[in-house]
Amino acid sequence: MKAWCCCGASLEAKTLEEESPLSYHLRLGCTACANWVTASGRLEEITPLVERTLWSNEARHELDRLPPYIEPLVREEVESYAAQAGCRVITVAAFHEARNRGKVTWAPTAKDRLANIPAPIRSMAKVEIERMAIVQGLSEVTEALMDEAKAKFLGMRGRP
Repeated sequence: MKAWCCCGASLEAKTLEEESPLSYHLRLGCTACANWVTASGRLEEITPLVERTLWSNEARHELDRLPPYIEPLVREEVESYAAQAGCRVITVAAFHEARNRGKVTWAPTAKDRLANIPAPIRSMAKVEIERMAIVQGLSEVTEALMDEAKAKFLGMRGRP
């Protein structure tokens, strides 16, 4: 998808801000008249407006925190992983997923606890808990993470 400015020139994706895992702000700049437009929405809604690899401000901050001699290696690793996954937007979650090579293991005790989750929501819970591990930079789901997930998701529904 291509976005156009009121002057007829194309708009180019310049910056991306992560407000939350469900809300993003994409700033588009006009290539001719220097107008700026912000598109807000879910990641899947704004990604079509991005034509080349774009790092979110927050993911770039994660990269900038690395030692200078490691930063280029990690940048290449993350961009290569994103390209293989067909992803043009690199968010904090994508950064951590790439660093873990998309893999999260389960501690045996955590796997046992997963089996206790009711079957209708087990697969959804597994995906969400793995996402939490990736965002936190963990390569393994532990009982502590399971406790955190339980507090987060049961707390959302108002249960003690």
